[in-house]
Amino acid sequence: MENMGRFALSLVNAEGNSADDPDRTVEFLRLDGVCVLRADRLEFPPQHCFTLPAFPQGQNLHCMITPSLYRLVQSEFFTLTDGEEMNKPALVLRDPDRWQPDFAPWNSLSARFTALKSILTNKLLKLKHGPDVGVITPASYDGMNSPALLLAKMALLNLFAVLTTQTDPVSNQPWFNLVKQILVIDRERFVAIASSDLYESVDHILNNLGTFKKQGFFPGDVSLHYDNIPSEYQVTAPMISVKRIYRQGNVQFTMAKARNANGDCILLDCDMDEHSNVIEHLADVFTHVFTGGTNPIDIHEYILHYQKGVDLGYSLRELKQEVAS
Repeated sequence: MENMGRFALSLVNAEGNSADDPDRTVEFLRLDGVCVLRADRLEFPPQHCFTLPAFPQGQNLHCMITPSLYRLVQSEFFTLTDGEEMNKPALVLRDPDRWQPDFAPWNSLSARFTALKSILTNKLLKLKHGPDVGVITPASYDGMNSPALLLAKMALLNLFAVLTTQTDPVSNQPWFNLVKQILVIDRERFVAIASSDLYESVDHILNNLGTFKKQGFFPGDVSLHYDNIPSEYQVTAPMISVKRIYRQGNVQFTMAKARNANGDCILLDCDMDEHSNVIEHLADVFTHVFTGGTNPIDIHEYILHYQKGVDLGYSLRELKQEVAS
């Protein structure tokens, strides 16, 4: 008689709650790709248990989960012993194509957004390579609802959440305290007028990487960032850039000395993307499959996983699929 074991599977979302998904496929595959068990159209929760061949008949199996609302996720290889029950919750991350944001109205944003509102209010805001958003008022903020603006608005709120909780190690201030006016947004970044203290901090970090590398800093590439500077500004010196690895993702601080009709200023191009360490360490057994490109919904997942309970100024709801008549 074959030796058998059991694999108990439950699914949790980035917030640490049970992940509701009405239609998942779960497969258990051998090292050579042969499927030893497949279950379709499973609903989670509840937890599901699977009976699988154990050592020596079954070795180096891995579990692959194909959700309807979340990204594909697969486990590391495992081998069960006879009679063993392995209980492994899988962290699943929302599929950006299946979710959409619900933003808190401007007048309902909590007090933690005071700093953001103060530098946006009555200031002109632009969408990179798109139409102007316009002068920001409660009505214009709440009316940012085109597909490109939904992504850019999420990215802005994501960056605000990280930059208000993480600190510049040189000035010992939250990074966002050094932002003076946001000029441009897109799905990965904002470009802003910044304090000269921020330029000095980035320059100091770059000149002392031997000290700051252990804090997660490394040089950033500036070559693609000139295109992000608004056309009314002229860059007057070579850009400098540094990246910082945070659990929520990589944040890049690219600084420029610039000039416009009003005189000289410091510009910050700040963007955030995922990095492999985030994906690898989201869970101890299950890893996540990405197709490339940064989506602010992915960053949303990382932030909520590591900053439990944080108010991002928006939530996500399932994007209902239209049913053909």
